[in-house]
Amino acid sequence: MPYVERVTKAGNTIEIERYFTSRYKKKGISRGDKVKPTKEEQEKVNTRQAERKLRILINANYGYGDYHLVLDYIRRKGESDRTPEQMRQDIDVFLRECRKEYRKAGLEFKYIHVMEIGKKGARHHHLVVNKIDTEILQRCWYKAYEGHNRVKVFPLDDSGNYAELASYLIKYTGTHKKGTDGALQGKRWNCSKNLVRPEPEYHIISDREYFKKEPKAIKGYYVDKNSVSMGVHSPEYYGYGYLRYTLVKITDRGG
Repeated sequence: MPYVERVTKAGNTIEIERYFTSRYKKKGISRGDKVKPTKEEQEKVNTRQAERKLRILINANYGYGDYHLVLDYIRRKGESDRTPEQMRQDIDVFLRECRKEYRKAGLEFKYIHVMEIGKKGARHHHLVVNKIDTEILQRCWYKAYEGHNRVKVFPLDDSGNYAELASYLIKYTGTHKKGTDGALQGKRWNCSKNLVRPEPEYHIISDREYFKKEPKAIKGYYVDKNSVSMGVHSPEYYGYGYLRYTLVKITDRGG
């Protein structure tokens, strides 16, 4: 039976996924009946795929000491909330000022950006950026929005595995969907063009290999137990089995 192993190396992580595919046909193997997913099922598939893409993007481009930023708006009594359009203008100015300041510091500015309007109406911008003096980031945000604001800085840990951060950011992107009046931005996230985008490797494997091989660490890596997922992939892979897990590099500071 035609199974594929997809291996994606991103920073300190190696993501492995084994699944059935109809792309590679074998004699005597009949294709399973495709079942049209419900709207809810397709949304889950889309969200999982988006989270995977974002996770790989963060893991490949950021590391120990880089930042997860939260740009806040602090509203005075009587002031109106920023509209989505105003928020987009604010972040455009912030990003422009950051490019200037990073250039002055001899650095290349790299960012991933997600907009958020919370359930209670609080406005935020979430970003992942490479390290620079935090006072510079505060000045850039003040220039973007000359009101009451603040920058919350959360340094990334030394694991190189930022799956939880990717999941945290993705949950905000499903609240305001593209094509609706509440959409905040055209994509789930925006990012700079200078980010590394890892290309996966594909290997055709037999059904015996697929079911025989369990998640196993290789030299210098350990298996992230929280990443292990296995079961039946329906409807996206015609009801056949799948296995997913992530290997994380053991670093000097931990792992």
